[in-house]
Amino acid sequence: MTSAAAPDRGLPPIAIITLASLTAVGPLAIDMYLAALPAIAVDLSTTTAYAQLTLTAFMVGMGTGQFIVGPLSDKTGRHLPLLIGVTLCALSALVCVFAPTIELFIATRFVMGFTGSIGMVLARAIVADSTSGLQTARLMGIMMMINGIAPVAAPLIGGFVLAHGTWRYIFKVISVIISISLVLVLFFIKESLPADKRRTGSLLSAYAGIIEVARIRRYRGFMLTMVLAFGALFSYISGSPYLLQNVMGLSETHFTYVFGLNSMAIVLASTVMTSLVGKVALRKLLVVGTSSLLTVSLLLLGYFLLGTPSLVPTMVLLFAFTASVGMVFGNASALALGEARHIAGSASALLGTVQALMGGLASPLVALGGSSAYLPMACAMVGFAALSALSLATTPRAESDYAIDRPKP
Repeated sequence: MTSAAAPDRGLPPIAIITLASLTAVGPLAIDMYLAALPAIAVDLSTTTAYAQLTLTAFMVGMGTGQFIVGPLSDKTGRHLPLLIGVTLCALSALVCVFAPTIELFIATRFVMGFTGSIGMVLARAIVADSTSGLQTARLMGIMMMINGIAPVAAPLIGGFVLAHGTWRYIFKVISVIISISLVLVLFFIKESLPADKRRTGSLLSAYAGIIEVARIRRYRGFMLTMVLAFGALFSYISGSPYLLQNVMGLSETHFTYVFGLNSMAIVLASTVMTSLVGKVALRKLLVVGTSSLLTVSLLLLGYFLLGTPSLVPTMVLLFAFTASVGMVFGNASALALGEARHIAGSASALLGTVQALMGGLASPLVALGGSSAYLPMACAMVGFAALSALSLATTPRAESDYAIDRPKP
């Protein structure tokens, strides 16, 4: 199958909001219960390392689900697998509520990640089906802005729930939120991949798209730029409860406030990046983002090496760090998907799978330092940020990287 220019059909605002809510499942299912990780370890009579594995299991589930369903949707269409995935994700969140052991909780988190990833991978594919060129970057940026609200609201909601109940109530709330997304999908998301544009052949042949997209050099470069930046972000996410609570002494409630405030940086950065799309070349914006990410990560590591960190300088650096991540995500994703629009399901699947596995790798790396170490977190952030910048620097350039809107005569 050869690439073809995508019709720029666009999407109505309610559909954009719905798709953004699907991509927000990951942040919601992670950030809402981060502050409860120490309490989960105590309640289920387990260790910090096992509690961290609930994060890893979720990320591995997300990677596996995207890898399986994304290419399959290039053959079956997007809508039916989307409905099935969102429904099962809501049900798996309910199972988490009643998990009596850490083993069952970890297994259910894997299922929750698997089913939740279906909405994430297909949301990106639907955007690629429905837009082209700079419009894809704009829409990805808008989704990032909406999606960025999740890391802000999720810890606040989680903290409120913890103040009035146990960690199990958090998963009741998550199930309700996902159920609302299901209703939105039913009413406002239509099939975006016409039957004549789908891959033909057996079910197994659908996965040839993964190999096809992996061979596209520029796709690999932009994809790795994005997922390595995510590895840096997830190093911070998985280490932040222990840094802010165990080292700096914040309560669960105060942690959620601080974490939510810091997450606002992604929203602000995504807003700025979206406003610049069409005015400044996407690749130039991406260079600024990766350079900022590496610089701030190095500054944070240097500060930590000076001794036990204090709250205010740490928060300033972490705010700048998450803002840098927001500068990378939308543009890198748009450039990657633009290289493989004709097999958007496979392209979205590979991006999401590697992203999730990168998060699954980052969490145990940070956990190696124990319940109070912060240097492993900073070292992981620097390593991932450096690799992200290197990936972009070695990605071949093309004229489309520097496209901007031309004023109409």
